[in-house]
Amino acid sequence: MSIIYEPKNEMEFLAPFGPTMGYFKMPDELVEKLNSKLSDKLKDCSDTLVGKVSQELYFDDETVLEAQEAFGRFVLQYQSYSLQRNTFGKSKIDFENFNYGIQIASAWFVRQFEHEYNPLHIHTGCKLSCVGYLKLPEGIEKEWEEDYKDHHPSHGHIQFAYGTATGYTSTNFVIKPKVGDFYIFPAQLFHCVYPFYTKGERRSFSMNMNVIEVPKEKSVDK
Repeated sequence: MSIIYEPKNEMEFLAPFGPTMGYFKMPDELVEKLNSKLSDKLKDCSDTLVGKVSQELYFDDETVLEAQEAFGRFVLQYQSYSLQRNTFGKSKIDFENFNYGIQIASAWFVRQFEHEYNPLHIHTGCKLSCVGYLKLPEGIEKEWEEDYKDHHPSHGHIQFAYGTATGYTSTNFVIKPKVGDFYIFPAQLFHCVYPFYTKGERRSFSMNMNVIEVPKEKSVDK
């Protein structure tokens, strides 16, 4: 259904097209907890994913539950913001009549080392995806200092791409990873991760998610 826009001011600038993204700063305790969950005993899912990286390991059931609790509120805030933004404020989450929660369809750690990368891809079987950063190679800031002298720095960065480039359209969004940073985005948004050359591990995690909406039980007057 198309949303009909009605201007409210004498002058407005709009960004009515394109996906929304969300950012959340993870507490240090959460970063430490997630790092402690990484183990070679976890199931390797590298064969089912596109990453050209050393290891991609599924979260165990306990970590999935902890992630639901840790990120659930923020994901719902992102859902609310996106709904209102995409309808110019005409729609919002209906907490009065529905209960909301997040379903994590899959979640995994990504262990990337020097010269490795993640090709351009999307995520399937879900509506939302995310990336969170848990560890960076010691000394990578020196590599970034040199890389940033170039007109298009990229080493170890994640890049999102959407739409067709014009003089008035932004089609690329590049993020410099930082431990504790967490980003959420639509699962069908194309993205890739570039290689870096400093020895050590760039550790992150991804989750494929859906927001679940369940009608509240109505009380019946007798």
